[in-house]
Amino acid sequence: MARSLDNAEAWPRTGNPGLVEAGMDRWAEAARQLASGPDRKFAEEFPDTPSGAAALACIFGASPFLGACATRDQSFVRSLWERGPDPCVAEALANLRGLGPDCEEGEAARTLRVTRRRVALAVGLADIAQVWNLESVTEALTSIAEEACSLAVRILLRKLDRRGALSLPHPDDPERDSGLIALGLGKLGGRELNYSSDIDLILLYDPEIVPAAKRYEVPQHLMRLAQWFISMLSEPTVDGQAFRVDLRLRPDPVSTPLVLSTASALRYYSKRGQTWERAAMIKARPIAGDRRAGREYLRRLEGFVWRDHLDFATVQALHDIKQRIDAQHRGGDIGAPGQNIKLGRGGIREIEFFAQTHQLIWGGTNRSLRTIPTCESLRNLVAAGHIPQEASEALTTSYRYLRGVEHRIQMVADKQTHSLPADPAEFETLARFLGYGGGPELESDLVAHLRQVERQYESFFELPQEMTDASASSALTNRSRQETVERLGRMGFGDAVAAFEIIERWRTGRSRVARDSRALELLQSLTPALVIAMCGTDDPDLALARFDGMMDRLSDSYRALTLFQANLHVMETVAEIMVAAPAISAILTARPSLVDALLDPQTDSAPPDPDSLGEELAERMDRESSEQDPFDRLRAWTDAARFRIGIQVLFHSLDPLDAPPLWADVADCAVAELLGRANEELVAVHGRLAEGGAAILATGKFGRKALAVDSPLRIALYYDAPAGARSDGPESLAAPEFFSKLWSRVLSGLRGRIGGRPAYACVGSRSPGSLAELRREFGAAGSGRDAPKRARVVAHTGAIASKIDGIIRDRLAEAREEAGANAAPPAAREPTESKGASAGPWSVEGRPGGLAEIEFVAEFLALTNGMDAAEIQAAGTTGEILEALERGGALRQQDSGPLLDAWRLWTRIVTLQGLLGGVEGDRIPVRLQPLFAGIAGTESFDGVMGRIDAVASAAALACDRSLGR
Repeated sequence: MARSLDNAEAWPRTGNPGLVEAGMDRWAEAARQLASGPDRKFAEEFPDTPSGAAALACIFGASPFLGACATRDQSFVRSLWERGPDPCVAEALANLRGLGPDCEEGEAARTLRVTRRRVALAVGLADIAQVWNLESVTEALTSIAEEACSLAVRILLRKLDRRGALSLPHPDDPERDSGLIALGLGKLGGRELNYSSDIDLILLYDPEIVPAAKRYEVPQHLMRLAQWFISMLSEPTVDGQAFRVDLRLRPDPVSTPLVLSTASALRYYSKRGQTWERAAMIKARPIAGDRRAGREYLRRLEGFVWRDHLDFATVQALHDIKQRIDAQHRGGDIGAPGQNIKLGRGGIREIEFFAQTHQLIWGGTNRSLRTIPTCESLRNLVAAGHIPQEASEALTTSYRYLRGVEHRIQMVADKQTHSLPADPAEFETLARFLGYGGGPELESDLVAHLRQVERQYESFFELPQEMTDASASSALTNRSRQETVERLGRMGFGDAVAAFEIIERWRTGRSRVARDSRALELLQSLTPALVIAMCGTDDPDLALARFDGMMDRLSDSYRALTLFQANLHVMETVAEIMVAAPAISAILTARPSLVDALLDPQTDSAPPDPDSLGEELAERMDRESSEQDPFDRLRAWTDAARFRIGIQVLFHSLDPLDAPPLWADVADCAVAELLGRANEELVAVHGRLAEGGAAILATGKFGRKALAVDSPLRIALYYDAPAGARSDGPESLAAPEFFSKLWSRVLSGLRGRIGGRPAYACVGSRSPGSLAELRREFGAAGSGRDAPKRARVVAHTGAIASKIDGIIRDRLAEAREEAGANAAPPAAREPTESKGASAGPWSVEGRPGGLAEIEFVAEFLALTNGMDAAEIQAAGTTGEILEALERGGALRQQDSGPLLDAWRLWTRIVTLQGLLGGVEGDRIPVRLQPLFAGIAGTESFDGVMGRIDAVASAAALACDRSLGR
């Protein structure tokens, strides 16, 4: 029998009459918008029924999110009241299962969001009215997330199948035998998902199963799939958001791709797996994709997770994890305003850690303890005689209570928060939302549960002092200078004395952080964890020095350290960036506030498009304080945008092939914004030019959208104005002087103040030229004659852009005639051969079959095989030109394939080398070597060089055939 919501006494009285009245007005207005019929009749009468009035008053008074969901979908509310939540949720899940793999992506994304919203409403109301218990709530929340992941995976696998990237054995059932594995971890894996949880996933593939003709292409195809997957689930739309996806629990997320091969993952765990990862994998289970392959993978991982003996190292590691958790989250009094009931003292995490720790200790020899749900694990530990009955009962009771409070907190605004309201009025509302008469009653019960958990937690983590001497904390406290220096040396610091001096400044308050006593206290407590993070890099000394420099530049050190305290993985990521990615490190050191971007849920999402970048910049320029120099705001935005793109590449959520055009898009937006603002400022003082305009022309790598993260911009300004034209303001200027001032302001905005961080370095930025000068330059002998092939207008005022495009097309037409007059390009190979001879094996630009030769071939064939100027301009990148040539029949598949393979690989390598400061070969940090293996499609870094040589040889032959050599 369906459990009913139609019980007026079940709904808490949340108060807030003003919010309730406004909510009722919105409900009535929405009801009036419905067509005549049963739904409208229900919606109009519902607020006058006892249960309807009570339910609406409850959610309007305490949960804007649930109130909005109900108002937006009144027909579904009718179904909930008439049928009960059980069949409504079951039907919603069945509808998702019924969507086939050929469902259009946009339709699927919309259905996901509508279904998730409906399930969230049904679950929320069933929870509030207490017609569902905790298990029913978490099971429904888990099921919708699981079905969402499965739907996205099968649609995207089928998409790759239709494109020919995969050859699925069962196209109507794409997940089956696909080799792609989606493992759910954390609360998703444990079927304990909370109300507004991120979903923690690890995406893997079995290279022996994935059905692909070109195995080396599999990593890139699956990276695309992962990006589409994240976008389908996470991207906000008018229908809301389905689920925030977190892929950062995969092995070593800084150095592994979004989708990792099972062989690589198993190799990582066997060599470098940590105890916390063993604990995390307790809850791992296949939730989408090839579930059979997923179960086999977990079977092979059992030896890592479960040990057949209790070894000293495991106990030590568990104790250290406990200490680090305490250092990060257990400050403050229990029940204090704003306390985090998940991570704080006596919180949910302590119950989970208690259970998982005992499972790790004893589960190796007792398979009955390898259970996933927390409460079941506690019961089994009692049955096995490892914990007392009273401990299990106490922790289970508190777990269920705290999860209920957590859900109410998250229902307020559908946010993944675990903190109690700090505001007394909001705490009072939460208390009433939970059915209490007021805040003091909630506080009393809450404190009792938190203290009960703390007592149990503490009583089972008392280890002998001799077992903790090796921890980082003891290495840095209560020891002489000489002892500490020696220990730092053993921990991996090459210059242990210099490391000691930095750490000692932190500990004794002699750093700039000491200006804020709260920040100093935090830094001192975090120092052991910081040192551990530095030791996890390839160069602890460099990481520590650069981190120290960043700390000195923090304007709000307390806020940044609080972020580190709550998110240890961010601290480890920052340490790795400091060593491995100098270009990104330079931005982060200059603008430490960008640490926040490492927690941004968009880090793993699909990259932005040019329009969204432009909107983001405009919003930033309008939002920030008018007291700040707008050009400073723009430079800060460009740093943030380039940083995010670089981080996405390093986190494997963005294909390095896609980064150069994105960095060019960022530069486009910055240049356009600067030109527009500079023009407005000049017009305000000097008036307008009645006719004419100015355009900024990009050439070189900027022109062909092939920028690196810190590339300079090759730009020039050209103008068009009648002879003798002057601006019409009181301080009138002749056209050449007006445009000279305009150009000077643009360059000043890009370069910034002396001693400050520029937005971009600029090269080739000569004085403004007229259109007549542009024609002469393009027609002159030398490099100017090649410039149009790489030139594009990135910003302009007036109607000049179309005129410049015409000049470019004219010059390209001339170049086509000149190229057609030559049967073969003279000495096309010599420059690249000479460059390749002097370069190292990792230099992919100048070698035969390298980037420079492929660009030459693409441009030559475009000019000699009928591509008109507009087509060449529209093609943009060299890869797009090659694809257009293949479509037009000017390039055979046997040649286009090797050339495109090479161009893509070279572009990816050049992008990574730019992030890593140009390092190559053995100097590439060990933790980032998998990045190169991933883009090369090899199982390990050892095979990358062989792949480079093979690709270059195939591309060189294709170049020869294409040019008739």
